[in-house]
Amino acid sequence: MSLLITPHFSVAEFACKCNDPNCDRKESPDVNSDFIQMLEELRMQTFALRISSGVRCLQHDLNISPKKNKNGGVHVQAIACDILVGHLPSADILKLTTKATEIGFTGLGFSLANQNRSKRFLHLDSRSGGAIWSY
Repeated sequence: MSLLITPHFSVAEFACKCNDPNCDRKESPDVNSDFIQMLEELRMQTFALRISSGVRCLQHDLNISPKKNKNGGVHVQAIACDILVGHLPSADILKLTTKATEIGFTGLGFSLANQNRSKRFLHLDSRSGGAIWSY
């Protein structure tokens, strides 16, 4: 059983998913405390959330998104996660995004067009500034 970071999220959910057995972000993802508390609040105001990607090591982040700068993105900074939404009706996805912005999430990325519903996700982060995009 994985250690819990909050009452509803575990270390395993946020651990780096890379193939490097020596990755230091697998055992200790070190999620930003403000970010994880915002996510816990979102969970309390909505429903159970399935995390597909949390913290990433720099190499894994660059492998997923090679166009990023050499310092990586918000997943490397431990202020982001991707939530699986393919199993949700549109009304629940709308509720999730509305509540997320009310709580203070500032980065929202939507991947909703994939033919394989199990790969659809909502990216949330707490970057400074703000951004909304689709994949």
